[in-house]
Amino acid sequence: MRMTSHPALLAAALLAISAAPVQAGVLTLSDAYAGQNPGSAKNNGDVIGLLRQFDIDSISFNLLGGGAVQINVRMNYGQNGGDTTLSGINVGSFPTVHPGDILVSSGGSQWAIPLITHNDSTPGIADLTAGNLYSVSGFLTSAAVLNNTHAGNYRPLEYVWGASAGAVKQNTGDGSVAATLIGGSEINVAINFTTADANFLNAFSGSGSYVQFAAATCANDLVAGNPVPEPMTLSLIGAGLLGLGLLKRKRPENR
Repeated sequence: MRMTSHPALLAAALLAISAAPVQAGVLTLSDAYAGQNPGSAKNNGDVIGLLRQFDIDSISFNLLGGGAVQINVRMNYGQNGGDTTLSGINVGSFPTVHPGDILVSSGGSQWAIPLITHNDSTPGIADLTAGNLYSVSGFLTSAAVLNNTHAGNYRPLEYVWGASAGAVKQNTGDGSVAATLIGGSEINVAINFTTADANFLNAFSGSGSYVQFAAATCANDLVAGNPVPEPMTLSLIGAGLLGLGLLKRKRPENR
């Protein structure tokens, strides 16, 4: 019995997979310069101020199936670097700045995932609770959160937090946030929750989701764009498609 490829089967598999929402796999957004040019106080055209306080490495979304989601944020954060308590940072005459929310938008819907509990201006007030997924009516700029018109260098017009008015929790139970020190001033912040919000899960199908995250409410560094599959995820998809095409058996011919 001879093994043959089957172009029609391969084409059908490609069509089916491209049409199906992504429910598992890792999508990553790595940091590149984004936002307003902050002027002479920037480092490497990206971070305003100290790299050890604000620099973002990457943010990844791991869709584990069954609505379970894990998000990992790798960044430098802290008054002296490596602050796993995610406490506030004092920057000159600015108000104390705090970690930004993970902001997601797709097809007119918007979500916020806070790293710390807060309302629209103050940490610790449980309008939006750390580690949970919220559908929100909009996002708040750095200037709105800080209520600040400081003349120094920051990104006042970048979105940093979800708006608490009308926010609706979209995960079952309570989510979690755990920050661990990677080394030096870099930490990893892991957020875990489970949701039945199909719109949120389907937002990560293809390039349908737009994500923005600011390390702190001054937006001194931020990452923004469409998360993409990691190379291993793409390899697994490719291997699966190849297998579908090659494992089509040709029926024995009658002799």
